Amino acid sequence: MRDGSTPSVRKPPGVFFSGGDNGAVEPADSIGRLGFSRWYERRLIEGHAWFVSAFSSMILVAVCMEELTFKGGAARLLAYVSLVLAATALCIYGIFRYQRIITEAERVGERATCPGCGVYARFKLFSANSVRCRKCSHEWRLID
Repeated sequence: MRDGSTPSVRKPPGVFFSGGDNGAVEPADSIGRLGFSRWYERRLIEGHAWFVSAFSSMILVAVCMEELTFKGGAARLLAYVSLVLAATALCIYGIFRYQRIITEAERVGERATCPGCGVYARFKLFSANSVRCRKCSHEWRLID
């Protein structure tokens, strides 16, 4: 901002699980930039990547718990306990993110069909939450 350029946009600080999302603004911005089909595909890929990470972490927790013995040194015990705690935290966070991303994609995807002519995903975003069908020019709210 000192050099006369536009000020940088900062995300508001959020709670650990909320991520500071701006509700309808983020999906609308991404859909406007990428188009609905690409946005939907990317959200599904991102959600399932979080699911795979959570599942892998769950397997890591099971393996570490099986290997956890009190016969080794204190350093080894501490390493296993910290690995189990970190993997558990990643698993919980990954499942939460998976659920949130998939829910958002499905909520928006259910409204992607034009009420006027029934065509799916053929619209132009003209405001943060409203779209216009490219086939019949019907307008409806995509994002609440």
